This record gives sequence, C-alpha cells and structure tokens, in this order.
Amino acid sequence: MEQTTVQGQSNLVREVLEKGICVRCGACVGICPYFQYHDGKVVVSDWCQTSTWRCVQVCPRLPYDRASLYDYFYHVNDCTDAIGPHRQVVAARSGDKLVRSAAQYGGVVTALVIFAMEEGLVNSAVLTDRGGDLAPKGVLCSDREAVLGCAGSRYSASAALSELNLAIQAGNDRLAFIGLPCQMEALGRLSLSEPDGQERAGHVELKIGLFCTWALDYRALRSYLKTKGIVEIPKKYDIPPPPSEVFIVETNNGRMEFPLSEVREIVQPGCSVCEDMTAEFADISVGTLEGDKQWNTVIVRTDKGMELFEKALRAGVLEQKEIPSSNLEHLKEAASNKRKRALRARGEESNE
Repeated sequence: MEQTTVQGQSNLVREVLEKGICVRCGACVGICPYFQYHDGKVVVSDWCQTSTWRCVQVCPRLPYDRASLYDYFYHVNDCTDAIGPHRQVVAARSGDKLVRSAAQYGGVVTALVIFAMEEGLVNSAVLTDRGGDLAPKGVLCSDREAVLGCAGSRYSASAALSELNLAIQAGNDRLAFIGLPCQMEALGRLSLSEPDGQERAGHVELKIGLFCTWALDYRALRSYLKTKGIVEIPKKYDIPPPPSEVFIVETNNGRMEFPLSEVREIVQPGCSVCEDMTAEFADISVGTLEGDKQWNTVIVRTDKGMELFEKALRAGVLEQKEIPSSNLEHLKEAASNKRKRALRARGEESNE
C-alpha cells in the first residue's frame, strides 16, 4: 500500500495499531471502508483518501477531552465519583429463571434487551456472539431467541461497534447497543464527531454498558488454552470475584481452573490506558454483585435508563434489592484504582 498525505487514518495506524494499543472496539470498522475486522484483529486494507477522519474522531485510544463527553451527556464538566454520573445503584436480577440460567449471573442485560424489544422501545440490538473457531464478533439480534443465544460473558474483545456501524448504514433505527466501556466511549465520541456524528449516533436508542477491568486478546487466549490441552470450543468462561484469582473454563469434558496471574499476561495492552471500569457513558451499566452470583450490580445513569429500568420492575421482568454498602464501596475503590493505573500508564499521574 502506498501511503497518501492524508493524516487521519495514518495517525490512527501510527498511534494505535502500530503501538499495539487497539482494543478491537470496532468503532473504525464499518465507518471507514479501509478498516476490517477478522478473528480478533483490526487490519487496514488500503490507505484512505478522505479528509473527514471519522476514525480518528471515534477511536477511544486516541487522546480526547473526556470533559466534553461529561458535558454532552450529563451537563457537568467533570465527575468526582469513581463510578461516574448516575441516578441510582442497586442489585437486580431477571425475574425469569430461564433467562437467569442462560446468563452469566443475574441476567439483567438479557432481560432488559428482550423487554425493550417486546415493548417496542427498540427494534433490534447489537450484542456479541459466543465466538468459536473465530473470535467473538458483533451480531444484530431482533428476537428473543437471538438475544438468549448471546447471553454470557466473553472476557475478550469483539469489535461489536463494526456491526453497529453496518446496521446504521443499512438504515436500521431505534437500535440498542450492549458493549464495554471503551465501546461506550467510542459511541460518545461518535455523537460529537463531524460531519454527521450526532445523526449517526441518533440511531442508537439504548446503550447498556458492561463492567470491565480488562479484555483478553482472543487469539492469545486460544493459544494459551491449547497449551493447557483445551482444543475444543469452550462452553463458558468465568472469573469469580476476589479473592478467588482463577480463570474458569467449562467445556463438554468438564471444568478447569487456571491462575488468573497467567491469564493476565494475555490482556490487551490497550486496556492498560483505559480509565473507565463501569461504562460511564451508557444509559445503564451492569456488572457482577460480589458475594452473590444470582444478582447483578446495576448503575442507572440517564433518564432513559431510569424509565426502562422502572418499567421492567413494574412488569416483573426484573427484581431489585438494596446493594450492600460494602459492595458499593469496593466497586468505587476498584473503579478508582483502574483510573489511577490508566493515568499512570499514560504519564498523567505520578506513581506516588
């Protein structure tokens, strides 16, 4: 490929891809025809000739003014709360045992997506499939069975925003998107991008974020598991809350546990500079509830998120209970520590 003088794409290639800090969020794929995603890797197929530089504007690993997103979404210049702006934090779970059995923990994400579809609040949703021989990827779901098929945690990147970009280009509207904090950052940046970012982001009616400390490189995970004798496609992954420090893999042949210290060696390098653990720019953020695998921690952030959550409670789709104060304190501590580590990694904070 002969490089052009257009600096947008080449800047992203130089500062993100070549430095190895791409987190495979998929924001650049589909919004630019010269970025492609295949089996857990974003690649450049040709040099871009345009000067809109959308890829640079949406990439969450390129520097940007985070305060601008706080101002746009929450009308504040900054947020001192470690878990970001929010209306309430509660424990919740699906009221449907079938949903809970399919989901990783309390099934809140799956239940909310299905409910939003059945109520006509969204037409379809972009989730992440289970992966297999190839890395997980985004998939457009428009019915209950498709959503249930995507239930469960992946612990690896999926470039699901690429599927969202394609859905928007195809004219799909009133979409839900379920993704990681980096993907919510990218969606937020899309809203502020030129020339048509706000219009494109307007196709997304609902954003559900997933708590994330880090994500694994799927290709490296596949290789790691082969060294442990696992060559078949795992049925499920799990990382129980501390102090367990194990990575659990379930296959048709049983369950195996591996030291989390080994698995951390294959975390994506780009995760080290991510300061958001709880998906601050989502309408609702969901994670585990430490000490109780049947429930989720739910952070309701926006008016839209609150309206959906309350409707789901009234309909019996969700159940809620008060979150223990110790859980909330630990969540805030973990989120604060992730932010501090990211700032140190970026050279924006001392090691003291």
